[in-house]
Amino acid sequence: MAVRLKSLKPYLFNAYYNWIIENEMTPHILVNATYKGVIVPESYITDGSIILSLLPSSIDSFHASSNAISFKARFAGKSEDIYVPYSAIEQLIAVEAQAALPIGRALEQLDLAPEDEIYPDEGIVKDTPEFEIETKDSESASAESLQKNNEKDPEADKSKEPGFEFV
Repeated sequence: MAVRLKSLKPYLFNAYYNWIIENEMTPHILVNATYKGVIVPESYITDGSIILSLLPSSIDSFHASSNAISFKARFAGKSEDIYVPYSAIEQLIAVEAQAALPIGRALEQLDLAPEDEIYPDEGIVKDTPEFEIETKDSESASAESLQKNNEKDPEADKSKEPGFEFV
């Protein structure tokens, strides 16, 4: 049995981002502007980095995809398209709390569907991980028969299935 996993990155990013907003703080990101795929206004880059405000009233069309965030922001009155891969985000900052999370590295370490296994912005895993039914020695025979019954009858009661684990 194979399962396609969507990237965990947008969910984790949005959780911390929404926590900042709900606590009435101002979210900013520190971006490594030299990272491949980053699209930001070059004239605002300093020493290879740029700090961007993610305050909802300051941006438009915010989207968190499987590999990056994108939005529109105004710079000197001109609307610019921004695209930042999660790996390029060095920190997600809650300004008023003076707290920063190294979100890019954290997302890479916590994601169950690594970036190199995902087609950009589609969340489709190329090589789906295999799962195996977890059995205990005393339950081996009943687990095998349950698995065979489920293969024969796809509508079988799955609530009796033992857990699963990554192989």
